[in-house]
Amino acid sequence: MVLRHAGPRPTRRSARHPLARAAWLPLSVALVAALSGCSPLSLFANWGASAPSPSATRSAEAAPSPTASPSGVTHPTASPSAGCVDRVISLAGEYRIGDCENLTVEGSGIKVTADHLGTLTIRGDSLQVLAQTIRSLDVGGSLNNVQTNNDMGTILITGDRNMITCSASVTSVIVNGDDNTVRVEGGVDGAVQNNGQRNEIGAQP
Repeated sequence: MVLRHAGPRPTRRSARHPLARAAWLPLSVALVAALSGCSPLSLFANWGASAPSPSATRSAEAAPSPTASPSGVTHPTASPSAGCVDRVISLAGEYRIGDCENLTVEGSGIKVTADHLGTLTIRGDSLQVLAQTIRSLDVGGSLNNVQTNNDMGTILITGDRNMITCSASVTSVIVNGDDNTVRVEGGVDGAVQNNGQRNEIGAQP
């Protein structure tokens, strides 16, 4: 009887081993691909492309912002007030005016102090006007009082119990009414028409 060597028996390679390796290879590739999609490295892969360059940032910062241009609107300046040409005072009270070409005072309970008047027209009762100069006077009403310091032109009165006082001279006087007093210290240079009763016209006695 012949005895064979009793050493370790050679292992038999499984015929299926190459097939198993071949089956796991595609699965490993797919797993690697899936993991690479979730890898933190992929989140930073596009940083270089999306970040603005320093030159672009500096250009945006250096660009001048638009400033408001002057609108060109000029602010109105105060202009000298126009002189008194035609003024009417009709509310009761006291008034102080300068020079006026044509002044009308109408109503009652009004007192006016003025400088130089061209034409003074009185329409109402119990009105009082004191002026340095009155060139022409027209009074219509009653119980009115007018005084002036300088020469006057024509005085026309239509009404009763009015008092007119002139410290200088008067050119002419026409009175249509009763109980009026026209005192002219410098006298009346021209004609005097007294068309009423108890009127006093002339120099102050």
